Amino acid sequence: MKKLVLFALGTALTVAASAQSWQDALLYTEVEYGGTARSVAMGNALTAVGGDLGSIGLNPAGSAVAGYSQFTITPGVSINVANAVGTSPEYGYGDQVRTGFARMKLPNLGLVLAMDTGRRSGLKRVSLGFVSNSTQDFTGRMYAAGVNSSNSYCGSLASLAAGYSADDLGTASWWSLDENPATYGLPWEAMVGYRSYLFDTVNGRYLGLTDWDKDGKNTGVLAPLYQNYGFQTKGYKHDMVFNVGFDFSDTFYLGANLGVTTVRYGQAEYWSEMPNNDAEFPAIPFDENPEARFRSLEMKRIFEGRSTGVYLKVGALWRIGALRLGAAVQTPTVMNISTRMAWYGDAHVDGVTLPAAKSPEWEDVYALISPLRANFGAAFTLGQVGLLSVDYELANYSRSYFRSRAHSDFYYGSSYFDRTNSDIKQMLGVSHMLRVGAEFRLTPSFSIRGGYSFTTTPEKSYLEWEYNARDDKDYLVVKPLSAQDRAAMCKHYFSAGLGYSKGAFFSDFAVRFKGSLNQYYTPYCYYDYDGTDYTNKYEVAAVSEVAVNYKPFEFLLTLGWRF
Repeated sequence: MKKLVLFALGTALTVAASAQSWQDALLYTEVEYGGTARSVAMGNALTAVGGDLGSIGLNPAGSAVAGYSQFTITPGVSINVANAVGTSPEYGYGDQVRTGFARMKLPNLGLVLAMDTGRRSGLKRVSLGFVSNSTQDFTGRMYAAGVNSSNSYCGSLASLAAGYSADDLGTASWWSLDENPATYGLPWEAMVGYRSYLFDTVNGRYLGLTDWDKDGKNTGVLAPLYQNYGFQTKGYKHDMVFNVGFDFSDTFYLGANLGVTTVRYGQAEYWSEMPNNDAEFPAIPFDENPEARFRSLEMKRIFEGRSTGVYLKVGALWRIGALRLGAAVQTPTVMNISTRMAWYGDAHVDGVTLPAAKSPEWEDVYALISPLRANFGAAFTLGQVGLLSVDYELANYSRSYFRSRAHSDFYYGSSYFDRTNSDIKQMLGVSHMLRVGAEFRLTPSFSIRGGYSFTTTPEKSYLEWEYNARDDKDYLVVKPLSAQDRAAMCKHYFSAGLGYSKGAFFSDFAVRFKGSLNQYYTPYCYYDYDGTDYTNKYEVAAVSEVAVNYKPFEFLLTLGWRF
């Protein structure tokens, strides 16, 4: 079933890759807590524990629990290993390709100052702090490769261009939708493909460079192609919080965070094609050279997103003997987002000089409101030996919505996002997060830790192409995910770590592994244009599809000082 989701999304997004979507809402608002090595090692089940600077993002009251000032810095490294292979090798990308991608990061940096009031009861202590903790890691890279004798990427571009004239593709302004309503929605990838000769007009129809023949009747590739496809993501999401905490009689704690969420997200996509055997590939009949020989082509897409948002979070923590209880609520975050995207195409043919083409950068600005979040926790201390803790958190992603940014109403009217916001309500729902952690002290200086957490998917529906015989068209239909499908889409996190403490200095180490199901990519697809609209006529098995298994690891080391 998941294949249908990603295939449908790929085909839908190809036409309007720069538009806001419910997937964008999920991308910018989902949370994957980082923090200190101790908090990560314990599965971030610290809502009712406190005392650790990684816990302040979970429960602001935790800053007042420790009773001393402290500073922490946590460098780390993310490693993501991807194994990719085509699900139907006869349609390409059949090679087994293993790719590793590593990036350094700083998931935690914090300082908390504890100030005693001198009172024996009541308000005993006030803490002030600044902490930056990561809440998402976008590190990922995959490559796929293999032989395809059935279809081609440049052929898919030709099918996408079928509804537009050669003049529109080759000479119209990139911003032609502002000048000529008839070319509204002109796909930039089709314009780049046409201007770099990845496809062209042959006897009245568009054909991909790998499909050209002398009479223009060919409907497939001229000879087997060797294809490459790459998809990379990078970046982070950090919450920088200004914290205040209050300790009442070492029993009841209150706290508040003014949080600033910063997102930096980058995405790069790459396609290339070349003859699998140069000797087998026939000549391409260019007017200036009827014996021209195709050597290679490539297309690149670069996307970058930046976002900054502000929220308020309040929390409380109670200590009742060996039992601790905690709770916190975070307001929706108002996120101002700016994005930019560009396409680049290039083809190489012996005997003919072809120009490369690059689009300008498409820039966009808008606002996104993230959902309210609430988390609850309970912990049980085992004297001086250790502790056990459990957290529960929920967020209703259907409450996310887009709106125009201040001073941008010239571009976006009040109803511009109505359709996308309706999609968010249809496609997304409540996500639940359960976190469990344990810590045991082996000696007065050394501790071991372990944690586990899982997050249910906020996706409640999926899209599927469905044929309607009445008007002979395919339509994207929203269908509910079954309970079994949603269970299979849960994210699981396993973590472990060690801690050392001696006097004013402490150091912690953690490793975390994220388990997930395969992800499926459709690098390209074909469109059928009936003169008024595009419909997808290809099943997943008829075009190239890649199954990718990601294995993400992260290693963290916290260095800290108490004073």
